[in-house]
Amino acid sequence: MKVAADLAPAVREQFMRVALTMAERGMAAGGPPVGACLVRGTEVVASGHNAVISDLDVTAHAEVAVIRSACRELRTLDLAGCALFVTVEPCLMCLAASYYAGINEICYGASLEDMQAVTGAELSAPVSQVFADQPDAPRITGGILDADCRALLETWGMRQSGRVR
Repeated sequence: MKVAADLAPAVREQFMRVALTMAERGMAAGGPPVGACLVRGTEVVASGHNAVISDLDVTAHAEVAVIRSACRELRTLDLAGCALFVTVEPCLMCLAASYYAGINEICYGASLEDMQAVTGAELSAPVSQVFADQPDAPRITGGILDADCRALLETWGMRQSGRVR
């Protein structure tokens, strides 16, 4: 099975750009700029963005939306063989959802600490603790197009504080 880590850096960046496009759409809709896409092989199966504010749903994170959409699209609850690309490191809820869906790899851009710097309200734990003693834990790779992902967070943070329109 080919996983995202086996893909050329340019291909991984291509998938992260899909997630960035979704993050921009989420920000345009008034929400935090977090976007995601789920990839099987070299095909994007689903993409989406954070809709917590627009949907008034604290579980409407980009990762959860993409997992739900992919399960419907593929008509399965098992997303083994898939990689999740997300502009911000997944929170505990999204890590758990990814694990239960069987996602093999998670690739992210900005860190949860970068998000924390903007929101001041992120719940996190080291991934090593989250997946302790789990032999089938997903592979996690961070820092893909991190400067682009952080820039979106900073822009959103400035808009939230009223410094930028």
